[in-house]
Amino acid sequence: MLNDNRQNIIKATNRLLQTHGLVRLTTSKIAQEAKVAEGLIYHHFKDKAELIFEVVQNRVQEAKNLMQNLPLEVGKRTLLENLENILFAVYHAYHEITPIIYSIFADQHLHIRMQEIIEKREKGPQYAIKGLAVYLAAEQRLGRLSVAVDTPVLAKCLWMLSTQLAMLENLMGNKPDEKHVRNEIRSYLKNIVIGIEPQSEQKKKTKFKKKK
Repeated sequence: MLNDNRQNIIKATNRLLQTHGLVRLTTSKIAQEAKVAEGLIYHHFKDKAELIFEVVQNRVQEAKNLMQNLPLEVGKRTLLENLENILFAVYHAYHEITPIIYSIFADQHLHIRMQEIIEKREKGPQYAIKGLAVYLAAEQRLGRLSVAVDTPVLAKCLWMLSTQLAMLENLMGNKPDEKHVRNEIRSYLKNIVIGIEPQSEQKKKTKFKKKK
């Protein structure tokens, strides 16, 4: 029952964030939406920042699951296909939370408190980027990624690519269209992969072009 109440409060907060935004979000409105006593919110969450953090975590759950399962994807399909799936999941997650992020940045107290929560729980984007770097290093050891690539740098670049795309689309008021977004991500990746493929593969392609 306690867990049900907790989830009910998170879902109610999520609905209010979508309809009212963060600025007008109050614990009294959350309690009213969740149909619980306002004091129950503080039984489950230390403060409003902690509750908002949980809402964000729920919105990015799909991307979190994919990132956690990355070790199982090493060596499967093509590197390009794997990266496309990863970046699309990250894009979708950030498209969901961008309005909340903007509001958090506008509230200095909330911003500082959110940073404290992220650091304590070790669930910020920096940890996900490290996970992506570990995946890339594993692909590198299999010879599917050039040994010249700095995997932590590449991981950060790929992460920034998808998050910035999501923020730009959100800023322009564009609704996420999976086909369009995947095509865009694929085009970026194809250009990047030209520079990160193992040299032997690039030489083979060059020879093939010459024969033609």
